Amino acid sequence: MSLSKTLLCAVIGAAALPSFAASDNFNRASLGSSWTPLMGVNARISNDKFVAGLAYMNFTPAAADNQATVTIASTNKDLGHYAGLYVGKGSVKFRTGINSRKFASVCFEPTILSGLSSPGQCFNTFTPFDKARATLTATGTVARIDIDTDSDGAVDYSFSYDFGATLGTGVGLMGNNEVFTLDNLSTGHGV
Repeated sequence: MSLSKTLLCAVIGAAALPSFAASDNFNRASLGSSWTPLMGVNARISNDKFVAGLAYMNFTPAAADNQATVTIASTNKDLGHYAGLYVGKGSVKFRTGINSRKFASVCFEPTILSGLSSPGQCFNTFTPFDKARATLTATGTVARIDIDTDSDGAVDYSFSYDFGATLGTGVGLMGNNEVFTLDNLSTGHGV
């Protein structure tokens, strides 16, 4: 194969893969200037993981991204609070069952300050889990969450919701209880 054909194949192959624009593994003492609060100010890093406490935090290096992947975990029993991520105007909140450590519902909701009137939708048609790798992608008006609960790299559950308005770009993390952690965030331009 000629060099020009090899380069063309490499370029075409690279274009088919998602482009990872930014990442944060939280392996440090503080969030730093890449994170700005949209609501609340008590997000922090604990044991090399993001803990929202009560906060919506914007990841500024991912302003043009429409996809975010994060590892989410519940570390203790809870009363049904949430942790999650957002892309553009659409968010996904992982909620535990009442007095449970396991996530029992996944809810699409408009992000704070989005101006969307959509009520969102919750899904609970899955086996509850306490840790997962989740990818949220916003394409046009539709948000899709793909969830891998057994760390094998395959999607175990996938849900989508049409917000009825263009979601746009920008990535962030959120939560309202310190029993949840988020880790190993990567963002990009999903299809």
